[in-house]
Amino acid sequence: MNSVAYDLIPVFFLIILGAILGKRGFFSFEMVEGLKKVITFIALPAVLFNAFAVLRVEGKLAILAVTVFAACGFMGALGYLFSRLFRLPRPSTVFLFQGFEAGMLGYGLFIALYGQNRVNFFATADLGQVVFVFTVLMAQLKRAEAAERGALGSPSEGRVRPGELLKNMLLSPVIIAIGLGLLASAFFPGAANTPWGQGGALVPLLRLLSSLTTPLICLVVGFGLKDLQIRGTGRALALVVLRLGTALAVGLFVALGISRALAFPPLQAVAVMVLFILPPPFIIPVFRSSEQDRAFISAVLSLHTVVSIIAVTFLAAITSGMGVL
Repeated sequence: MNSVAYDLIPVFFLIILGAILGKRGFFSFEMVEGLKKVITFIALPAVLFNAFAVLRVEGKLAILAVTVFAACGFMGALGYLFSRLFRLPRPSTVFLFQGFEAGMLGYGLFIALYGQNRVNFFATADLGQVVFVFTVLMAQLKRAEAAERGALGSPSEGRVRPGELLKNMLLSPVIIAIGLGLLASAFFPGAANTPWGQGGALVPLLRLLSSLTTPLICLVVGFGLKDLQIRGTGRALALVVLRLGTALAVGLFVALGISRALAFPPLQAVAVMVLFILPPPFIIPVFRSSEQDRAFISAVLSLHTVVSIIAVTFLAAITSGMGVL
């Protein structure tokens, strides 16, 4: 337990520092957007390439990815049901039940708690989710955005083009890094005698770039929490409770059922649970034009982020006591 607490001290410190610097005006919105680009285009791709380049490409990896992909879709269907039962905003509630913020939060937390050398377990859990967000969720968001702006003048207008989605996905630095990592793993198993393998020329560079991930993510998350207010967030809190309860149930099925049936190591199940504890993707409010809608989504993301950090901390403490760490 002490080890987990010590590992989280720098995480909490940097998150609080990000909030303070944002409040005091040391960080502006433009500066934080720049930090996000550093994470998305440089630090996170380095982490992902490292993680996937050492994976063993086999059938069970694809099965787990497809399962997580399907689980995201199943949660979206439940989100639609809950939005009707509890009169929560639609379609925002449906969007918020799909996907997880692995890039801007999950990898940073997992590395801080479980170490850079074990990030491949989280990357394996995240693979199906990344594909889901860039395809299914992105298609829903873009179509809803077009409808909101009155772009649906005829049945053909506002239609999401599969080619455009595929292009956006393939040009994403995250997807490129994953693809290159998987190719490297397939052609150079174990990264033996490669520049990115043990003792290789690129190892110091990749390690240095990867080390930027957790501190930058924590500062960005802290900036996002600087205006968090508990008052007047009843519906947002209700959605967080519903989503987290649903995600825990679905995550347990994937972690203890599918992951164990595929004979993954115990830490793989833990990585799956960390993924399913995370908040929805932070990109969702970008596609919502209504101020009221965006305020609701931002409240959900802020509250869920705080709850997720606490929940992941408890999970790490429990798994540490069980000897998984």
